[in-house]
Amino acid sequence: MRLALTARQMRKSNKITARVLSLSASVCLVLGLAPFITGCQSQKATDPRTLTPMVCVEGSDTMGDLLKIWADEFMKTNPSVPVSINKGDTSQGIAALISRTTDLASASRDLTDEEVVLSHKNKVRLKKVAVARDSVAVFVNAENPVEDLTMEELKGIFSGNITNWSKVGGKDEPIEVFAREDGSGTSKFFVGHVLRKDKITQNAKTVESIEIMMDSIATHKNAIGYAGMGADSEVHGKVKSLKLQLINGGTAVGATVATAITGYPLSRPLFMFMDHNPKPSAQKFIDFCLSDEGQKLVEKAGYASIDRK
Repeated sequence: MRLALTARQMRKSNKITARVLSLSASVCLVLGLAPFITGCQSQKATDPRTLTPMVCVEGSDTMGDLLKIWADEFMKTNPSVPVSINKGDTSQGIAALISRTTDLASASRDLTDEEVVLSHKNKVRLKKVAVARDSVAVFVNAENPVEDLTMEELKGIFSGNITNWSKVGGKDEPIEVFAREDGSGTSKFFVGHVLRKDKITQNAKTVESIEIMMDSIATHKNAIGYAGMGADSEVHGKVKSLKLQLINGGTAVGATVATAITGYPLSRPLFMFMDHNPKPSAQKFIDFCLSDEGQKLVEKAGYASIDRK
């Protein structure tokens, strides 16, 4: 019969386990288990994120490529601080931050009221930092003759009130609407600024990543969808972004780095959310993102730097 571990053996085992976690490249995936490990030693569990200098970033699909560029450059001069990126959607990242299983949450929108309430409930003080600027571009198949839309036409298409391209200057073909999942920060931003109180048409096809969105538009000649302005690089030459008119008869403006600051009606900041007092390595990564070098990488990646005039 196997004898139960003594308390001393349990403490020793827990220390070994914690040390292994701090050295593991997959530590971000198992941080959620750490409170149960440390809980054997103390009623007040140690924040599992402090077990390693690794910076875990989770969240926005839109920011995935930019984060990889930042991380690669940061680690060249900070080899002792690995950066792990988990690309999903904004809601996923914020939920992980509130549950203390990531250090930073990348977000293409602000916190929702529900997330504010949940953070208070979990006694998590969050702060946000704007790290870049982006625009939500409206994409169609490259063969579509339509070049621009008014905001009212865009709302009509995504609400289902306009269902044929001929109604907006295109061919007599049915419009295929593609939309991101509800957890997407880009989707919440788009719905809030284009549809406002209306909902996306029930005929819309939901896709769960930028890659699937762009592939869908590239392979469906009557498709329309939305994503961050740099997304067309995924399927270069097979899709195009439409210019938008803020008011009927106004100047049609495209989604570019220059218009992300002013002029384009669907421009937005991109954020990083963190604890009010983040661990030193997480703060160091944020400082790099906001540095002159980090902001030059923002422009190189096709976004607008946060202080661009």
